[in-house]
Amino acid sequence: MANVKYLLFLLPVALLHAQVPLPPTLVREGFDFRQATVVLYNENNSDSVDLANYYAKKRGIPRGNLVGVKTSKNEIIAREDFEEQIEKPLRAAFDKRKWWEKASVPKEGLLATKTVMRVIAIIQGIPLAIGEKSHGKDAAGNEINPAQGQSNAASVDSELTMLGVLEHGINGHVPNPNFNSLKPFQESGMIPFYLVGRIDGPDVATAKRLVDDAIETEKYGLYGKAYVDLAQKTQDGYKLGEDALITAARVLETRGMPVVMDTWEPTLVQNYPLHDCAFYLGWYTENADGPFLNPAFRFRRGAVACHIQSFSAATLRSTTKNWCGPLVAKGACATLGNVFEPYLHLCASFDIFTDRLFMGFNLAEAAWASTRGLSWMNVVLGDPLYRPFAAPPGGGNRKVDADYKAIRLAMQTWGKPEQKEDLMKNLERAAANLKSAAVYQFMGLHAQAFDTKTFKAAKPWLDLAEPMTKDATDKALVVFLKADALRRDGDLEAAAKLLGAFAENSPAAPESVAARALMQQIKGSR
Repeated sequence: MANVKYLLFLLPVALLHAQVPLPPTLVREGFDFRQATVVLYNENNSDSVDLANYYAKKRGIPRGNLVGVKTSKNEIIAREDFEEQIEKPLRAAFDKRKWWEKASVPKEGLLATKTVMRVIAIIQGIPLAIGEKSHGKDAAGNEINPAQGQSNAASVDSELTMLGVLEHGINGHVPNPNFNSLKPFQESGMIPFYLVGRIDGPDVATAKRLVDDAIETEKYGLYGKAYVDLAQKTQDGYKLGEDALITAARVLETRGMPVVMDTWEPTLVQNYPLHDCAFYLGWYTENADGPFLNPAFRFRRGAVACHIQSFSAATLRSTTKNWCGPLVAKGACATLGNVFEPYLHLCASFDIFTDRLFMGFNLAEAAWASTRGLSWMNVVLGDPLYRPFAAPPGGGNRKVDADYKAIRLAMQTWGKPEQKEDLMKNLERAAANLKSAAVYQFMGLHAQAFDTKTFKAAKPWLDLAEPMTKDATDKALVVFLKADALRRDGDLEAAAKLLGAFAENSPAAPESVAARALMQQIKGSR
């Protein structure tokens, strides 16, 4: 039985390197959405006005594309107020500025049949969520509770994706006709629908940083490591989320981003060494925890970070509550969330989201292509035009992120499973030339899929990484990767010994807390 138990931990790694075709390369240079972006702000909020002007200027969006509405400063707004203060004025602006043409379509009602606008960028100060509207009363005079999936609450953002559908019900979600599409949005025929993203966060400075970081990162691309935090939720009702994370990890690695995958049931432990974290995916706790409680932790500039949780975007004004606010407060540039309970199948599918980003889609395109329902609970937090992987690898200063660029180019060239020998030879050459711990770490992670003894496969490369590792957090990561390889092999005693030695030798390091926590997890699994 013990072998079966540890096989469960090994399985995600095998899936990570499963023989699947490499994803398509960048689908197009990219439609210039700037002329087709509406910037929506709150005239009652001076910060919202300033931020709208800041964003439009930085992105090169015409000033004539700005639309101000007078609405509440609160995050939650009543349905009636949303319609009167936001939806109707915005539609009136589309009418007045001749941004669309409308017509009655049989069986569909009144729709926008032509439009020059494709994106709505919501600026901090616009309400976040639409509260539940009464469903009426029963014969006894009691409020009727909506059936499961029939809530009329929604995010303002998701509701505005359907701005051009002028006649639709508000109970439940509307199936997204663009879900899982490989077509760029402007080629999809989604005329009545709009891409919506929100430039927001715990404070104005954070919201501005989302814009600055997106524009700066786009120049040369997003590089670093990815961390995928599984939860072993494989039972009915949860498997969908676990499978999406595993598939997303596969996409990340085949695209050439090193992936550290946590297969313990709990979330990553406090102070786990998230070195060079450019991409994070995980689930399923109420509030940000684990590594994100470390005061010193910061994501890499431009990072994408998402956590599946029902109320992950219930508020964006906190740096500690739920997930979206805390993630951007720690430096993330883009995240996805939900304002109320969406149910798992209506959360964004992180595998599709990740894949579309690497295909060159912008943040809003990738997010809404990965979302099954509209007029629902979903939020896209970040500059909707942000394209983190549009730049070809190798751009910019060759010395900056040279190791991560080498990994990405190598995977593009020799990334098929049958090319693993060529891949490892060329990576070894790059690691030696660059004296790169990151490349050796990637090789240690990659090698584990091709040997039944993961520690034996990983150790030579991690041993080479160790003396080249300069950063204290990265040094800790090498130790943790070795310990996890031992654990995957079922050698719990050796794994615990390695972690214990680290904690004893580095008692002041924040990661010593993580080492002791992992030792307790190992002890509890024996």
